[in-house]
Amino acid sequence: MPRTSKRPLPRHILRISERRRELGLTQEELARMAGFSTSLMAKIERGAVDPRTLSVQYLVGLARALGLPLSALLDQEVSGDDLAPAPFRIPVYTSWEEVAASSPAARAYLTPEELPRGADVERLAYLSLPGKWLVSLDLPFPLSGKVWVLTELRPLFQSGAVYLGRVGEHTAFFTDASLHKPHLALYPLDPSLPVVWPEEERPEVLGLVRGWKVWL
Repeated sequence: MPRTSKRPLPRHILRISERRRELGLTQEELARMAGFSTSLMAKIERGAVDPRTLSVQYLVGLARALGLPLSALLDQEVSGDDLAPAPFRIPVYTSWEEVAASSPAARAYLTPEELPRGADVERLAYLSLPGKWLVSLDLPFPLSGKVWVLTELRPLFQSGAVYLGRVGEHTAFFTDASLHKPHLALYPLDPSLPVVWPEEERPEVLGLVRGWKVWL
């Protein structure tokens, strides 16, 4: 039921909106990170929906996105020492031109638990697919739908890895296995780009793929 009372919002609900503002997130951004709709996020913040009534999936998603323990959303007392570390804010790029210009199309958040082991958080970025990238067809992530590929933007090499690289004026994702094949074909995700068959010029490795997320 809609909230009609003029009484102040409960502390555990105020904590959500306060934390969201601390992180510089909009309601839409927080809802997307938590895995539910913007309208539900708005209802939570105005007190029309108590977070304690959310499904476990939504409740855990909201806590992780905010970097708060579940107790903070369940109206339990939480000391400052119990607060989870804030998530890392990282850029989202849709093309190499945005990377080169340090002009991300958007920002996303990565919780400390999601940080790949050994990764330099200052060099991590999500590269959005589809976009102006070429790809080899043996990539482990889907090439249809929206995918955010977490990439560490420095030339790291690892057996069995997926790389971000450059061939001439084109940037591409390709596997370590395909890089060592005698014939490599790179296909466009954008219809304005050509198919490229590197022969004498092998791709230059620009980054190491650390993971990916499929966005519905």
